[in-house]
Amino acid sequence: MLDSIPAPGFYQINLSPVVSAALQPDMRDIRIADASGKQVPYILKSDLPVFSENKFTELPVVSVKKEKDGQTHIIIKNTLARALQELLLIIKNTDADRSVTLSGSDDNQQWFIIKEHIYLNSFFSNTSDRFVQSLIFPASSYHYFKIIINGKDVLPVNIVKTGVYEQSVRTGKYEPVPIPVVTQKDSSDKFSYVFVQFTDHYFIDRLVLQVKGPKFYNRAVDIYAGSAGLQQSGFTLSSEKEAILPVTIKTDRLLLKIRNDDNPPLQINAVTGFQLNRYLLAYLEKSATYQLLFADSTASLPVYDLENFKDSIAGNAAVLGYGIIGNNILPAKKAGPEKSNSKMLIWMAIGLAVFVLLLLSYKLTGEIKKSN
Repeated sequence: MLDSIPAPGFYQINLSPVVSAALQPDMRDIRIADASGKQVPYILKSDLPVFSENKFTELPVVSVKKEKDGQTHIIIKNTLARALQELLLIIKNTDADRSVTLSGSDDNQQWFIIKEHIYLNSFFSNTSDRFVQSLIFPASSYHYFKIIINGKDVLPVNIVKTGVYEQSVRTGKYEPVPIPVVTQKDSSDKFSYVFVQFTDHYFIDRLVLQVKGPKFYNRAVDIYAGSAGLQQSGFTLSSEKEAILPVTIKTDRLLLKIRNDDNPPLQINAVTGFQLNRYLLAYLEKSATYQLLFADSTASLPVYDLENFKDSIAGNAAVLGYGIIGNNILPAKKAGPEKSNSKMLIWMAIGLAVFVLLLLSYKLTGEIKKSN
């Protein structure tokens, strides 16, 4: 059962390793059902191991003035305290030709030229009342930037906001699966065989190994999953980095084949498996009752209209939990007359068996007397 819904909207339902282990590899057998048993459309998503995000960071406009030279001067403060090579100007729609000069200063008093004769694009937006103009210039770490709109007594463009796009690299969220049993066999064929046995068929997206070995080592590793044979190769265990192996496997057992050549074997003390965060996004109604259904091997992949809108759905949905996982098993029948009848049938069967045994014994005794 899903937790109670405090307000209508989109919710994120994380699929724990225990739930994911019960699913088919393509996860086609997961459903959300309401109190009447009707399906609730969802979008199935998974974190990426590494992904980048672009975020607009606004830089404050200190002043906008028409100076003695008859030109409009716009001063922007570099609050990021690092070198910039691009400024984004959000400008109210206009269809006029303008050029600007860009200068920089560390004290907002003495200014130095950065770039001049920067021509603003003469275009506008038909879907909004503003557009974005990019100013590209040599990397500069000044604390202040000044934009001068060239032309004495000309009307300036209306710069509503200034800023930069910042790109950040993030890693996906991982959740550890239950600890496996690890056994190792160092063979005379110059390979070590590490057997990793999990308690269920988990999604394994990362393996972290605790390795004990000489001060310097560099060993090739191949990974085999279940009875499917070689799954992934080209991994290396090195004394210069952490033993983290990015894999994509759904299995209950792994075999790591480590090439030793003429070196002493490494000792793998522990192996930890991690699953990338997999989750459902669904629109749920306030105070309604929902349940998560899964582990039906006969289910087919659902097709929902919601999939066509996955790019427009906000990714900051609240996380919704769920209760204890159970099985939908028909309740046992209550004891009654049927129980008494079944007991009587059992006693009749026992009596019939005893009669048959006695009859066989009598016939066998007669045969023995005849033989004597």
